[in-house]
Parts: sequence; structure tokens; C-alpha cells
Amino acid sequence: MHHHLYKSAQLTFWLLLIGLASLLNAQTITKGPYLADPKPGSISIRWETDQASETRVLYGQTRKLKRSRPAELLGKNTDHYLYEVSLSNLVPGMEYQYRVKVGRTKYALHHFKAPPEQDAPCRFAISGDSRSRPQIFTQIIAGIANSDPDFVLSMGDLVENGGNYAQWDKFYFEPAGKLISERPFISTLGDHEGSGDDGKLFQYFLFPDLKSDQLWYSFDYGMVHFISLDYRHADSPAMLAWFQDDIQASKARWNIVFMHRPAYNLGGHRSFWGNPVWPDLFEQYQIDVVFGGHSHIYERFKPVYTAGHEDWAITYITTGGAGAGLYEAVQHPVLAYAQAANHYVDIHLNATALHLSTYQMNGTRMDSLVIKKNPDGTQSKDYLKTAELRNELDIMGIFAGPISWALESPPLFYRPADKEITLNSGVTSGTIKYELRLSQASLQNYSMTPYHGELQAGSEQTIMLKIISKTNLKISGWGAIDPPLRLEAVYQQRDIKGVVQGKILELRSWGE
Repeated sequence: MHHHLYKSAQLTFWLLLIGLASLLNAQTITKGPYLADPKPGSISIRWETDQASETRVLYGQTRKLKRSRPAELLGKNTDHYLYEVSLSNLVPGMEYQYRVKVGRTKYALHHFKAPPEQDAPCRFAISGDSRSRPQIFTQIIAGIANSDPDFVLSMGDLVENGGNYAQWDKFYFEPAGKLISERPFISTLGDHEGSGDDGKLFQYFLFPDLKSDQLWYSFDYGMVHFISLDYRHADSPAMLAWFQDDIQASKARWNIVFMHRPAYNLGGHRSFWGNPVWPDLFEQYQIDVVFGGHSHIYERFKPVYTAGHEDWAITYITTGGAGAGLYEAVQHPVLAYAQAANHYVDIHLNATALHLSTYQMNGTRMDSLVIKKNPDGTQSKDYLKTAELRNELDIMGIFAGPISWALESPPLFYRPADKEITLNSGVTSGTIKYELRLSQASLQNYSMTPYHGELQAGSEQTIMLKIISKTNLKISGWGAIDPPLRLEAVYQQRDIKGVVQGKILELRSWGE
């Protein structure tokens, strides 16, 4: 009797050991699954495991998941393995269920909607600059999910340091996990990914078919052609030629461009990316809307056109409020709406109208816009009536960046700071009269002789300003100056006149 009990206990012990060894050796999904590469009737599913394994996707139109597709190993990074299954011959617009199977383990059931045929209406959400505060991004993701988009566009800066492997979990895959398992999340390259490791991990997870130093691409979803530009290559002949070939081939009802750094931006960084070449191209090829991020605010410019091209206007929007610390928003007559708030954008469109709504995290609608089109694809008169000449935006772009760039040394009462400013007239025609001065709020604590000048078309000027402090300064380890110091430019060209504010000045490389 005791002998049989001993044998039974021994057998149980070995079974437990085998079970424990099996658990220790079991492959685990560490990222994903997440959707990618949507095309009419096809989509890709990717995930990462901690061990190489036999893995596949089970899928179907019902929970029975009658179809199965083996996964392809995309690559290995930091002892983890990235897999992909490309599903094709899907019924456009049909709901599908799927689960990932790794070894013998079947993971959670997910669902997705197969991308629609071309010329179909669609709905999508837009967010930007989610890095740094995953608790905010989590709430943004919840709002986006409530809007029920077909997919999400991102303006980049998904992580604080794109080359830090662990941050991709903390800042992106964990907060966005459920959403990206059911809807494609399509991002342009942000500078925090581009400067972290030259975009290598961004490319690895999101665009394995592209080169990490050339992360521009386009895709179609329904009746929209989307073009993502690589912010690192504003002057690249290769990207410029690619863009022209790509947009000329588009037969889509709507054409939308998105990139990290905005072409026009008055708050935050004061980014005027790619001027004047790219705004000219956007107009030439009749882009409908251009989105950027980078500045952690929301800005929507009034639609703009250029003289002689009054039949087409472009709306420029900065959307960088999905998690990173908010920046200053400014108000100006060229802006239809501007606010420093965490937010996301919801767009739904059909052949005759694009409806845009922008929401704060609590669900409050901040802003809205409707762009209407005629049956022949031209823009409606109602929309064009709201448009203004682009000239003033281009003039402000001459000044906004240069008066915002960091100081090389602090402005002390016994030693002035030299602030070098280079102005380039760009595409503007005709003389611009201008004054560079301290902002009204800065006059109490600083002194500077205002500079009056004229900038001729096709010319460049370099000016040296000398700024003196009237009080003791406090300077932080990252170069922030207290009391705040700000410059502004007053401009006039014929009947166009106004004031553009620079951002609060900081010291470059202070404490290094």
C-alpha cells in the first residue's frame, strides 16, 4: 500500500516539474498584437515574443476562426522576435475576429474591420506627440476609441527616446495596446524617434519595408490618399521627386499630407517647416489639409490661397496635444482656432464633405470645421469664402523662428547678450518694412534698442541685437531664464501688417 502511495507521489512530483519547465519555456507575447499596412481587402497583424516560436493567426468572420495563416519572422531586437501575418482576400468593410497562437497557447480574441474599397467614405482620428505622459495618452486613446474610427493617424513623437527599447512599451504599446490590436495606428516619424536612433526602432516596429533614413510613404484608405513626409528631409531632392510622382498618381477624392513639423505654426516651437518649397507644392497639387505636430498645442489656420489661385485653399492644422507637456498657444487673426490643451481630432468624410471635430480629454468639443466639395471635386464657394491670402503666413515665417532661437549667453546688466537674427525674404514679393523689439511684458526687466529695417524680395539680412537685463536673473539647468524674455516683430508689406511674437527665449546648451 505504502509502495503504491510512494509511486503516486513520485509521479505527481515529476508531472509538476514537467509542467513547471513547460511554463518556464513557454513563449510569451511581449508587444501587440497590432494592426498595420491597411489596403483594400488586406491588413497585417504584428506581434513580438520573448522567444523564437512557431506562431500563427487564427481568423474568420465568426468566433469559430475557421482560417489560419502562419507568421513570418520580421526580425530580432534585444532578444525579442517580431512576427507578422499578412491577411489578404478579405471582404472589404467586413468585421473579422482573430487571435494569435504561439506554440500551443491561444491568446485573446480581437476583431478588426477589413479596409474598404477605394472611393468609400471613412472615419479616422488624429493625435500627436503622445510621448512623456502615458497617463494622458491613455485618456486620449479612450476618447479616440469612443469616436470609433477606422484607423488613427499620429504626428509622431510616440516615445521620449526612440532608441530606448523599453520606452516603446511604457509610452506606446502599453497605453495604446487595446486600440492598436483592433485599428491600424499609422504614424509619421517624430524627432524624438529620429534623433533617438535615427528612426531605426520606429522603422522596425512600424515600417519594416522602408529604409530608416528615408521614412516617407503614402497609403490609400477609402476615398483618401494620405502622404507622410519625413521631417528630416525638407530639402531632399529624393523626397521631393517621390512626392511629385506619388501625388500625380493619386486619383483619390481627398488628398491629405501629414508630417511631424508643421509648415505653419505660431505657438510652441514656431515651426515653418519646408517653407517656401513645400507649401508651394501643396498648392500646386491641390492638397486639402496639411497636418503637423511638434508643438504641443492645437492650431487651425484659416484656409489659405495665393494670388491667381483663388479656386483652391488649404487648411493647415497643428495637433500635438496627446501627452507631451503643453506649450504656449497664441492668438492671431490668421488663426481660426488655437488652444493649449490635450486633445485629439476626429474626421469623417464622404465625396462631398469633410467633417472635422477636435475634442479635449473630457469629451468637450473644442473646434469644428466642414470642408465641402462640388460633384466635380472642386471646393465649394462657401469654403473658399472663408479663405485668405497666404502672404501673411509667409511673412510671419520670416520672423517667427529667428526671433525665437536660443541665446548663446545670458543678458546681464553689465554684459549684454548678442542676439543674432538672420532674415530671409523667401518667396515674398515686394519690400517688407519691419521692427524688431522687446515684447511689452519684457520691457520691465530688459532693455534693447529696437531695430527698424526693410527686407527686399530675394534678399537675406543678418542683424545683431544687444539685450541687457535690468534685474537679477535666475537660470535653470536646462536654460530657462526668469524673468521671461521675449522678442516680437512688427511687419508691413503694402496693406498687410501685423505683429508676430517669438517664444520665450532660453539659453542654448546651458549647464553642459
